Amino acid sequence: MRVGISNDNYPEKRTIKVDPNNEYVNFKYRNIYSYINFLTMRILKKKKVFVFKPLCSPGHQDVDIFHLFNDVAITDKKWLATFETDTPRILFEKKGRKYGPDYINHLKKLVPYLAADNCLALIALSKAALHMQQKLLLDNGDLSQAILKKTVVMHPPQKLHTTHRLPRDAQSPVHFVFIGNEFFRKGGGEVVQAFCELIEESRLRSDQVKVTLIGDLKKTYNYALNEFQDDEAFSESTLAAIAKHDIFTHHSFMPNESVLALFQEADIGLLPTWAETYGFSVLEMQSCGCPVITTNVRALPEINPDSVGWQVVNTLNDERDYEIRSEEEKLSLRQRNIEQLKTIIMDVVANPDQILEKANAAIQRIKTEHDLTSYREKLRAIYNQ
Repeated sequence: MRVGISNDNYPEKRTIKVDPNNEYVNFKYRNIYSYINFLTMRILKKKKVFVFKPLCSPGHQDVDIFHLFNDVAITDKKWLATFETDTPRILFEKKGRKYGPDYINHLKKLVPYLAADNCLALIALSKAALHMQQKLLLDNGDLSQAILKKTVVMHPPQKLHTTHRLPRDAQSPVHFVFIGNEFFRKGGGEVVQAFCELIEESRLRSDQVKVTLIGDLKKTYNYALNEFQDDEAFSESTLAAIAKHDIFTHHSFMPNESVLALFQEADIGLLPTWAETYGFSVLEMQSCGCPVITTNVRALPEINPDSVGWQVVNTLNDERDYEIRSEEEKLSLRQRNIEQLKTIIMDVVANPDQILEKANAAIQRIKTEHDLTSYREKLRAIYNQ
């Protein structure tokens, strides 16, 4: 089957380009909205519009179906979309808790395309995304029912990189690994502070743990903080702490093959993120037998339950996100995250046997919940409607 896609980035590779029996045709440069977005974003400084409308061409006629990620298709061909938050994905600014007229107009324009018969399915990556979709469509009457009837939850597939985790060397330090290109948004600052405080409080010795950090320390912007961004002092203190304590090893970047090898060597992964649409890195760690400490935002409780990992738990808003409305709220939430990280770290160091138990439970979870063969079969069934 020839499947048209609107891009060839990481999300498409993880959720769409999964079947070697299909031929995937990239329409990135044959999508009218690629050019509309380029012009409006560059010249008018407007937000990206997640819409796909193929330019008429012989290639368009040869495609059997379009499978998009986050985009809404304007086409007479059969199509479906996988989405991580909701669809139509609209980035226009909210007015407090209310949506402005531009948002409402854009939503009303695109919703009918989702309800149309040639839209075969909408695939939510998680129950959290399904919840967001249901909330988005509350005021769209009969169209909502038609759309939700074709909306399904399909967690992405994940290749297993190990089938069983062997017991760790009890004499070696517990090895933690953090990975996040957006270092501070993913919780890297809190990770560093938690370990530093434990050492400085003499609750943890430097020979008991080692921490590998992978991420860009220059990426300090954190969209979850809204207008309450951290000042330079926070990032500078993080860099100084990494340099001061020899438990830390930092890499700005590491090739994927090396990352996977590291996950198989390490004991525990870290993703105490402030915001996350899904959490693909959690699946990769689990598939290597590396259980993970995460926060409880969005899909993370679904893919990292207590049976296979650890959670830093805080109150979420109805969109299953942290809600930061003041500098005080930000600092309070940060401190709660750090304290919970410290508690988990100390519990793991004191009771390391739980690492092997959770590691093998994580491997089993990947086998049953993220099986590639099952995922392909579900997609084929949708494509062949």
